[in-house]
Amino acid sequence: VLDTSGSMSGSAIRNLNEGIKRFKNNVMEDPIAQKRIDVALVTFNSKVQVYSDFTPISKMPTPELTAAGRTDMASAVNIALDLVNERTKMYQSLGTPCHKPWIFMITDGENNSGSCGDMEAAIAKVREEESKGSNGHLSFWALGVGDYNPTEMFKLTNRVIELKDCDFEGIFDWLSESMSAISQSQVGEHIQFTELPENARKTKEDRAIGDDWN
Repeated sequence: VLDTSGSMSGSAIRNLNEGIKRFKNNVMEDPIAQKRIDVALVTFNSKVQVYSDFTPISKMPTPELTAAGRTDMASAVNIALDLVNERTKMYQSLGTPCHKPWIFMITDGENNSGSCGDMEAAIAKVREEESKGSNGHLSFWALGVGDYNPTEMFKLTNRVIELKDCDFEGIFDWLSESMSAISQSQVGEHIQFTELPENARKTKEDRAIGDDWN
């Protein structure tokens, strides 16, 4: 889930485009991961666009995103949740075991959609999905860049990462390594992820809450 609002213009949006390409290339180097990972891309500014519905990583487009407009984060989160639920139901209908889905959101701002109720609904849905069952049905991650709002991010999830700059290479390497590790594990198996890159860190609030990052 990618923030393409006006504040992401310049190096941030250029580096984000390069990071998405890097992520795809990294995963494609893993013969198991490239067969098991499906990805969808949702972008948001004043409007939300499903840039690509769920598709195997080999067919995932690598967009040339541009930055403009406001930050309708709430609608983007709700749409992403709907996409994940639809995909999960498809796997269930086929009798295919699937790993816990991830939503990975990158933003440098805060929600400014038309209604505050939209964001409250998004927060409630994320928290509900994360708390279903003993291990939850979803892992929602928020990567904050620049002047993002950490308070709003922690309302969504405990999994908040802060990026010190707009260099996305390391975090997309970490993301692709995490996806590869999950793809080679058994469904429900606990995974120990690699360390975050030097320019990224768990926020102080998250370290105080705990380390529920799986």
